[in-house]
Formats: sequence, C-alpha cells, structure tokens
Amino acid sequence: MMHVIVPVKIVCSCGQKYAFDVYPLNGCMPSPIKCPVCGVDGTAVANEIIAIVLKAQPSPLILRPRLLTQQSPAAEVTPVNAEVETWRKRAFDAERRADQAQAAARASLAPHLAQMLKETVVQELAMQRRELLKAQEEAALEIAAMIRRFDSVQAPLQERLRSYETRIQELEKELSALNEENRELLKLKIEMIRHQLEVERVHNRIAFTAN
Repeated sequence: MMHVIVPVKIVCSCGQKYAFDVYPLNGCMPSPIKCPVCGVDGTAVANEIIAIVLKAQPSPLILRPRLLTQQSPAAEVTPVNAEVETWRKRAFDAERRADQAQAAARASLAPHLAQMLKETVVQELAMQRRELLKAQEEAALEIAAMIRRFDSVQAPLQERLRSYETRIQELEKELSALNEENRELLKLKIEMIRHQLEVERVHNRIAFTAN
C-alpha cells in the first residue's frame, strides 16, 4: 500500500485553528485528536478532510506506450485540481468567517469594558475621598478632645505643647509602618496637630506680650 502524507487544517467551533500532517491508517486518523484550546474532539472533521484529499489523489496507473499516445495529461489532472481547490476554498472561507466573528465579538465588548473600567475608577476615587474626609473629621475630633481634656484640668500651656509634640512623634512612628494609602491619611492628621501646636504657641506669645 502506498503511504501518503495528508495536510490537515481544522477550524474549531471555538475559533481556534490548528493544523498538522498525518499518515492515514485505512483512510482515517491513526488516533483521536482534540482542539488544543477547548478540547473538542476533531477526529471526525480530520477524517472528512483525509477522505477528500485521498479521493483527490490520482490512482497509480500502469502506463503503456499506446495509452500515453491516446490520453492527454490535462484530462487526468484537471478534475483532481478542481476538487482540491474546492476543499481549500472551503477551508479558507471557514477561517475568514471565524476571524470575522472574533473581530465582531471584540468590537461589541470594547464599549462595555471601557464603561466598566470608568465606573470602577470613579468608585475608587469616591471611596478614597470619603476616607480622607473621615480621617480629617477624626483628627479634628481628636484635637478637640485633647483641648477639652487639658482645659478641664487647667493644664499649663507648656504641658499642652509637650503633649502635642509627643503625639506628633507617635504618629510619625506609626507612619513608617503603614502602606501608601494610610500614610496619606496619617500625614493629614499630623499636619492638623502641628497646626494646632503653632496656634497654641502664637497664643502663648500674644498672652506673654500682653502681660
């Protein structure tokens, strides 16, 4: 039996294209094949392609001188070429339709993906803004609580200033151990306490000048 190598080119239903060369066994695939992406069995499609190619192969002929003088080579080759060309055209058409389907799917999904990304970014910015406002409010409440606590015990101004400075040092130590987002929140709190510290110092200088 003459062994013929057959090129097999398959376009899977998932759009994946794969090709290989094979020596058919009894006119069929010697073993099952599957799509490398989705795993769909492609043995039946490969067998159909093998059958078309083998059918298009010219049968071996015993040529005699008299036969050669009566038959023209074009009469034997033309039907074979026509059938092979038809098979190739079908394969190319299938590839083109698969490429068009993939392009259409990407074009239809692009606006939805862009909208989803935009909404995600807006939500993230809104959440960060809420957290910053919350941190600012908490810092203001903490400063107000410290002022009320010192005023209630009538602590000296210098003691209040030292307390502010101690609190700033504690927050700066915490700052080195936090991630980037929480670092920004803690920096805001430190700046507010420093501002209050400067206010107390200015108040102290004014009071000293007045006396």
